[in-house]
Amino acid sequence: MLRYARMKPSLKARGTLNDVAKIVGVSAASVSYAFSRPHLLSREVRERILAAARSLNYPGPNPAARMLRTGYAGSIAVVYPNPLRRPFEDAAAAAFLEGVADACGGRFGLLLLQGGEDSLRIIQTAAIDGLIVFSRPKDDVTLRTVTDRALPMIIVDGPKLPGIPFVGIDEGAAARACAQHLIDLGHQRFGIVTFKLGADGHCGFIDRNRVKNSCYGLNRSRVQGYLEVLDNSSSVVSVKLWEWPRSTEEGGRTAAESLFSEHPRPTAVLAASDRLGIGVIEAARRRQLRVPRDVAVVGFDGIPAAKLITPHLTTINQPLAEKGRLAVAALLKEKAPMRTKLPTKLVIRQSSDPAILKADEEREIDVR
Repeated sequence: MLRYARMKPSLKARGTLNDVAKIVGVSAASVSYAFSRPHLLSREVRERILAAARSLNYPGPNPAARMLRTGYAGSIAVVYPNPLRRPFEDAAAAAFLEGVADACGGRFGLLLLQGGEDSLRIIQTAAIDGLIVFSRPKDDVTLRTVTDRALPMIIVDGPKLPGIPFVGIDEGAAARACAQHLIDLGHQRFGIVTFKLGADGHCGFIDRNRVKNSCYGLNRSRVQGYLEVLDNSSSVVSVKLWEWPRSTEEGGRTAAESLFSEHPRPTAVLAASDRLGIGVIEAARRRQLRVPRDVAVVGFDGIPAAKLITPHLTTINQPLAEKGRLAVAALLKEKAPMRTKLPTKLVIRQSSDPAILKADEEREIDVR
């Protein structure tokens, strides 16, 4: 039987910036440039400096020291709702983050921070030059912590706060376009499937008071936009509202099972996200309901999966990546516009309109 001796890893002493400069025969500034501004050096000199740094176990200039010296960290943060894994699971959040990363390029580092009380200490102490806050409740403790740092900041998708730049879309107008599309097709019985309206994790049928009192502005605006059109239509017979805590396909399936068990069941479903809408279509298949002949479905966001499911999902197409790029651009400007409202389009596909069911086509309508 082989026995392995426990060995402590040897710690090689670290060299300093001046040690590297002395070996290579260059100035200390040149060593610093090799790490932070390589375009100022020739390739040959930079490679010599980096080789010497490796031999001396010198990792490069200390970021904390650099921040103390210059007053800048060279990075910005995006504060996401809980949980932090959301941008890796949700295509809409990922597309937004892609736009942010694109705009940062090689100029800034990008830090992802999770909102919520458990993360306040990190938000308070992170070495950053500015913050992008992504969709928080209006009276959220995270927002108070961010604003207390007095760093440049911008809010994306809400809430709109006095004196703080905002980037987003007209959620209500986009939702109204979705509802009007289904009214024009002659539907009278509706289901609305929304994600989180409260912090209590509720899932199930809800009443209108819950919508009215919701602190989640984006979610509330979408549902209120649907209801505004449906309530003003003389042809609508019934509207059922169902809430799921997250924007997931599971939520759409679960909501649809409840809605389709109603008598009479809805003939049209307005889903507050594409992922919810995809789940509704999957539930309809299980019940052997034909989409859109038996039930029409409309989503929201314009993620790639909306066009991969069969039938293709009608949706609101919003410029998610462009929203991220504009958020960074606004953050870096000394005088950014206080309100940046991006355009959206209603993309009509097979899931709502029987007239295009057999054709691989779509129609786009600008939302105004």
